Amino acid sequence: MTSPLTNDIHSLPTETLSDIFRFAVAAVTPKFWQLTSAPLLQTELERVANAPLLILSRVCSRWHDIAINNPTFWSDVEINGVSGRTPSALEKTIRLLSARLERSHDAPLSVSLTCEDSQPPHTRIFHLLAQHSHRWENVCVVCSLEGLDTSVLRGRLLLLKKLELNIPSETVDFFGIAPRLDNLCITAPLLHSESFGLILRRKQLRSFGCVVMFRREFQDAISLLPKLPAATDFYLTIDLDRRIFQPHWTMPLRLPSITAPISTFACRTVAKFHPHHLSLALDQIFASLTLPKLRQVLLGCSVYPQLVLEWPHTQFLALCERSDLGCCLKTLRIAEVRIAERDLLEILSVLKALEHLEVGDAPGNVGESNDCELVLITDSFLRAMTWAPAQDCLVQRLSYFACVSRLVFTHSLVVDFVTSRLARLPDSPIRFHVCIHPLPESDACLDSAAHTRLWELVAGNKQFVYQSGEEYVQIQ
Repeated sequence: MTSPLTNDIHSLPTETLSDIFRFAVAAVTPKFWQLTSAPLLQTELERVANAPLLILSRVCSRWHDIAINNPTFWSDVEINGVSGRTPSALEKTIRLLSARLERSHDAPLSVSLTCEDSQPPHTRIFHLLAQHSHRWENVCVVCSLEGLDTSVLRGRLLLLKKLELNIPSETVDFFGIAPRLDNLCITAPLLHSESFGLILRRKQLRSFGCVVMFRREFQDAISLLPKLPAATDFYLTIDLDRRIFQPHWTMPLRLPSITAPISTFACRTVAKFHPHHLSLALDQIFASLTLPKLRQVLLGCSVYPQLVLEWPHTQFLALCERSDLGCCLKTLRIAEVRIAERDLLEILSVLKALEHLEVGDAPGNVGESNDCELVLITDSFLRAMTWAPAQDCLVQRLSYFACVSRLVFTHSLVVDFVTSRLARLPDSPIRFHVCIHPLPESDACLDSAAHTRLWELVAGNKQFVYQSGEEYVQIQ
């Protein structure tokens, strides 16, 4: 006899079951980019096979039909180089990959290739994928392509929209002939390739990222900005080895003065080196730029909270003045940046058009350092952000506020801050979103009275969205 719960599950529409399958598979599949330095062959083979989905397909004939015949379940292809390192592993990979590509039918493909030692994927794996390159929509390559015949891709990348090539310095000549490509991230040596020159001439980019590993590559990346199409989002990833480059970071970068119409400037570090040296680099970058169309500034550090970026306050203020950012900047995300409260308040008093703000307390042990260097979200900060009679309020257009906090402020002040903002929304289509993350590795949380009151405000106002205790998501 079937249980009522079983009957309920079988009565669900196919679309609902498909969504459940998708979430269930994502929950138990290891993240492709968060593996250890030595991924297990069995794990990679299970990934290519989509093993969790195959398990679901064995429950009943209906589940089998949903799991096997939904092409979108099979259209994400993630291959690690370990899967082709032995003859037996290669043969298993080829069989599983062939089945996956067949089950994806004509669906657009997202393809990810990586190898820990920067070796290329096996030729047979690459060419099997290349046979379906007319379906490639999103592609990420974090390995060498040396020795592979990439010419087979020329003229076939008609669907390609997003491409990330984090590869060693080598020549590639295929991605320039991709008429729909508008989201590109490459390593700095590829800035000089013929394919990239073709992309620039077509003015088709909407988002461009560059990974720099050497000092001289900063000049190449920053000097490129005036050549990008207007309103492009620019993402700079700094991947330096501190053991090699740290002694040289006190030297000027010699960046020229540049005016560029980009809409986003994002800078993210992915290596451990002294924050002071990065601060010098940001100082010099901000000192060289004039960005009159800038709408977003995003600064991030992949090793946060072990390290944070240092805020280049003087140069950012000068950039604001030159570029008139007070009238155009909408988003400031600096949660992984150490900034003094007085400097933040000064910045916010200038940025009159700001709508989206993300800030955070700095990690560290209070008591071992000056508290004012670590705690940013204070009572005085919250009061400055709260509407009150006969008092100017910072960031008057604010619609999204997120903080990573030690929660050492008076918790009732968060309620005052939110209440004052909601009081000004009845005749506005704007939704007010507040997200409070505890500092990573911290057990802090809002007291029950403040937390309860905020949820009551959510229940009583459809324009208010509140999140608390959620995992902090870094800039990617």
